[in-house]
Amino acid sequence: MNFSGLYAATLTPFNADESINHQDLVSLIQYNCASGLDGLYVGGSTAEAFLCSTQERIDTLAVTAEAAVATETAENKVKLIAHVGDISTQKSEAIARAAGAMPYDAISAVTPFYYPVAFNELKKHYNDIIQAAGKPMVVYNFPAFAGMNLSGEQISELLNIDGVVALKQTSANLYQMEQITRANPEKTVFNGFDEILASGLVAGAQGGIGSTYNIQAQRVIAIQDAIANNDAAKATALQREANTVIDTLVAAGVIPGLKYVLKRKGIIANDYCRRPLNAVTDENKAKLDQLIEAGLC
Repeated sequence: MNFSGLYAATLTPFNADESINHQDLVSLIQYNCASGLDGLYVGGSTAEAFLCSTQERIDTLAVTAEAAVATETAENKVKLIAHVGDISTQKSEAIARAAGAMPYDAISAVTPFYYPVAFNELKKHYNDIIQAAGKPMVVYNFPAFAGMNLSGEQISELLNIDGVVALKQTSANLYQMEQITRANPEKTVFNGFDEILASGLVAGAQGGIGSTYNIQAQRVIAIQDAIANNDAAKATALQREANTVIDTLVAAGVIPGLKYVLKRKGIIANDYCRRPLNAVTDENKAKLDQLIEAGLC
């Protein structure tokens, strides 16, 4: 299967009591499926996955898959990637087994964080998860948060594990991005940082997975098209627009900010996050309102 393309890293809507709001989740999935994006990356860090229980993560994967499949037409079918990763291999396997029984095209897992892990154990961690799911794996490399700075050679080793088909590379190291794509032309490499999508595509990425795609899908699609058409000036202008939105979201808190914008646009009814994530301040709400009114998000 060709996994290349642009995927929204979906959020998890909550109620005021911090229970998952399945109605808002379905609405968000329907919105993203109609956006023109190629797929959804479900249950990752944008989804506050590490603030959810194992069963909640499985339930979210199930609701999302059902909602996405219900939107399918012959002309519009989104690809689905289920993030199942955790610092525990056992928990990752449990979520992977559940995702394996759902209509996901692939699974993904972030490198384990907090506890130091030897590289051989990391390879076994991925192999065990792949075996549990019985589906292709997208390795998720996020050195800034995972605390594991893999070399290009180590990443290539992970990409050559049986069952690994792709890499989500959330790193600003564009030199490494180019090295990885050059060394592994048969694998799909996704750009992970939204603020360097254009640069990541130029460095060889075959698509991107991003949280801000939830509110600026048309812009990121246009960036990809501009790069494909060798229009660097247009891609740069679009990336600068995207980064104006991203700068404001970063100041507000990316996940709370995204939920605030989606609520203001009528996509979801509630913008609650799980503690300890911060609520958006009135000052930052006003700045996000300005972007919405200007048609930037």
